[in-house]
Amino acid sequence: MTTIGYIFLDVERDQLISLARQQRELEEYARGMGKVCEELLVEESFAGSSIFQERTEGKRLLDNVADGDSIITLKAMWVLGSPKQALALLDTLKAKGVSLFCVDLDGDLVHETERRLVVSQGIAPLVRKICEALTVNHDTMGHSAAIRAGKARRKEEGKYLGGPVPYGFQVSGDGRLCQNNKQQSIIDEMVSLKEDRWSYRDIAKKMKAQHGLKFSHEGIRRILLKNRKVRSGQE
Repeated sequence: MTTIGYIFLDVERDQLISLARQQRELEEYARGMGKVCEELLVEESFAGSSIFQERTEGKRLLDNVADGDSIITLKAMWVLGSPKQALALLDTLKAKGVSLFCVDLDGDLVHETERRLVVSQGIAPLVRKICEALTVNHDTMGHSAAIRAGKARRKEEGKYLGGPVPYGFQVSGDGRLCQNNKQQSIIDEMVSLKEDRWSYRDIAKKMKAQHGLKFSHEGIRRILLKNRKVRSGQE
């Protein structure tokens, strides 16, 4: 009967809690149940919207747990996903005889256990916690999916995806990245100077003296690199 702690480090950082904090809270929770976390699995390459069973550590965990084992994780939303995904996961764990403890819900989500009876609260707080866990995760999934779909659509339409506009370009009225003719002529000067074996530092000095542009030598290097990629069709 092994107790395994499941640590989730959200790659999109929407739900990120440090590894050290998660480990500390999981070990404290296990001690409160008279258990010891004999193993800690760290999931760090997936977003919160990903399906638990399809994650690297999530799949490995499900493949290796056995009857009587316990899994502990900090937040239910990191493993439950949508209601349909949650039911599938709980059915799998129940068939294996494995318990799943979520610290934020404070209990085993798989097996029936005795609950402390608090007359003033009843089950209402538990129901609210479960709804909040599923709702937050569902909202996050929907938000992330909407962002990805929006970026994919803009890319297909040839529109700029955001971020600093590279020197030599500008964003047109319809959201597309297009050349800035004045800046492109200055880049042509930089290219000619580099072909004449000028150093990036000397090119930066000339640009400042001739055009009042304050580029570092590294800035000049990045501009020329970007220019080569665009003209070769790599971007």
